[in-house]
Amino acid sequence: MTQTVLITGATSGIGLELARLYAARGARLVLVGRRPLASLSDPLFTLQTYCQADLAQPDCARQVATFLAQAQITRLDRLIHNAGTGYYGDFARQTAASLDELLTVNLLTPIRLTHLLQPYLAAAPGQVIFVSSVAAAMPTPEYAAYGASKAALEGFARSLQVEWQGQIRVQIVRPGATRTAMHAKLGISRETMDWEKFPPADKVAAQIIRAIDRGGTAVTIGPGNQALNRIGRSGRFLLDPLLRRKAAAQLGQSRRDDWANRPTICAITGAADGIGLALARRFAQAGWAIIGIDVDEARAAVAAAELQALGADVKFIVADLSHDAGLALVVDKLRDGPPLDLVIHNAGISAAGYFEQLDLAGQEKVIAVNLRAPLQLTAALGQQELLAPTAGLIFLSSLSHYVSYPGAAVYAATKDGLAHYGRSLQIARPFGHSLVVFPGPTRTAHARRYSPDNSREHTRMPPEKLAAAIFQAYQRRRARLVPGLGNQLVAFGGHLVPRLLEQIMRRAIFDKLEK
Repeated sequence: MTQTVLITGATSGIGLELARLYAARGARLVLVGRRPLASLSDPLFTLQTYCQADLAQPDCARQVATFLAQAQITRLDRLIHNAGTGYYGDFARQTAASLDELLTVNLLTPIRLTHLLQPYLAAAPGQVIFVSSVAAAMPTPEYAAYGASKAALEGFARSLQVEWQGQIRVQIVRPGATRTAMHAKLGISRETMDWEKFPPADKVAAQIIRAIDRGGTAVTIGPGNQALNRIGRSGRFLLDPLLRRKAAAQLGQSRRDDWANRPTICAITGAADGIGLALARRFAQAGWAIIGIDVDEARAAVAAAELQALGADVKFIVADLSHDAGLALVVDKLRDGPPLDLVIHNAGISAAGYFEQLDLAGQEKVIAVNLRAPLQLTAALGQQELLAPTAGLIFLSSLSHYVSYPGAAVYAATKDGLAHYGRSLQIARPFGHSLVVFPGPTRTAHARRYSPDNSREHTRMPPEKLAAAIFQAYQRRRARLVPGLGNQLVAFGGHLVPRLLEQIMRRAIFDKLEK
């Protein structure tokens, strides 16, 4: 039977070469791109094969669905998420619009299309391929948001692999740097990066197709990229400090102590309850002034009164971080005070259930709160000089980074993306300490709300204990923290035998979900 293959980003680069190779095999092609059909000269692009859709726009999935219906296509053998965009430069100079386009094209649209096309894949049964990047394994200070988007894409795919095992094959493919037009579009000079020396797109596309044919859960293309992937994932304890020292040496030492005597002001998102409130208590006890940020006005008022009773200097900003207006409000309010000495990105929500059955709008909100908001806020605070030069950043990721999270694949995506972003900013801001935290199950209302089984709640870490561990790790200038011996053993197991831990997670969480 003729294979039906859908490829996004098919009008140039790797996507175009993939289309040519599959056409040579006799596949029925569905090629998605944003350029008008009239501007495409390659005979591959016809009214029968080409779906014009801008993957940065929210209605792109609907356009693809309409095209499939008109073409009477009811099954897909391959869904290749190849489209991508990037940004190169100082994280604080990336505009809000650029951040949104990058997150939408690289992460949100693949999730939307996968959600929409699940029935088409199940009918084959087919295979969905997420084209990631070796950058997902490395700190990427010059393109922190790009690396975060690819790490998030992998986090989503890893959890989806566990959810869909035995039904639809899910594969991650990681090419390295490739000779395409993207580098020139991003304004990267040949002196900065000699992208003409990278492998050509046709060679990389052929390697990707061979990887798809062989199968496997995650394949890195090429021996050099495989080495980088291993170093980035297993050698970070040596690699990251070296890169940080190199960045500090390039910037010079003059700014290290300039702000040493400033008041200690800490902003905490999601500070009215759970882990956020416990962090506010702990840092307030150490003499920090607290600016809490939360969506719940009533809980914020209660939390503020409690902290003030403890003698804390505290105020709250009530804002919904899932919307532009809320983010703008936070930045506007912070502009009235001195630069911040510490920002803790703690706010988070989840959506638990079978990915294809969960409401897509709810899952998009998870991305907005857990990943988009920290990236947008951090960039805006940097742009408007609302971060002290030596200001610290704390990012609360999740233990799912090590073991996946079947039943909450989008949540896992956001936490992997946040971890990568924090890691990259450790290099990009060598004089401002960054800490990435990977909490396990914690005794909060959030955990009770999304867990399919609360019978073992007593074994979850109290938020006060977690907050104390985070405070201590920050004081000691640690880069990463997995709090608690049990969580550390789980994380080590996830690193050593990831497939085994993923199956344990499936039995512990996914198999207990109600259909």
